[in-house]
Amino acid sequence: MRAEDRAGIADLLALYCERVDEYDIDAVAACFTADCVTDYGPGRGGLVTGRDAVRARIATGQAQFRRTHHQLGQSRIRLDPADPERARCTTYVTATHEEWDGRLWRAHLRYLDVLARTRAGWLLAERRVHAAVVENRPEITWEWVPRRAPHGKEVG
Repeated sequence: MRAEDRAGIADLLALYCERVDEYDIDAVAACFTADCVTDYGPGRGGLVTGRDAVRARIATGQAQFRRTHHQLGQSRIRLDPADPERARCTTYVTATHEEWDGRLWRAHLRYLDVLARTRAGWLLAERRVHAAVVENRPEITWEWVPRRAPHGKEVG
């Protein structure tokens, strides 16, 4: 993968976080392809198809919060060997949320993305979100990061 592709993908991932934290929903939607698919988990809207529907889901979900902060960690980016115009990316993110009533909660997530190279640059074609640890919000149903259990233990 070329350095400029990696840089373009990294910029897109950072732009998404900047715009979602600013509640600039049109700019968030512009990070996705027109025919995108997202799944933020069963408790955060489930499977959604198409940029307009994704925009609406993100707008509704983010309207719950006074403030958010999405902090990216490591990303593993690889070109799709079957299609050089697509890349797959696994990115760690910590998302902190302040609700309107002051309640704070944090989710440690993985973004599992498929990106498409377009005339406008790299865009999100698919985003799935898996949770690793969620603090102070046990009532939301998540798709969890798969984890093997050590001998004699059970991962719930």
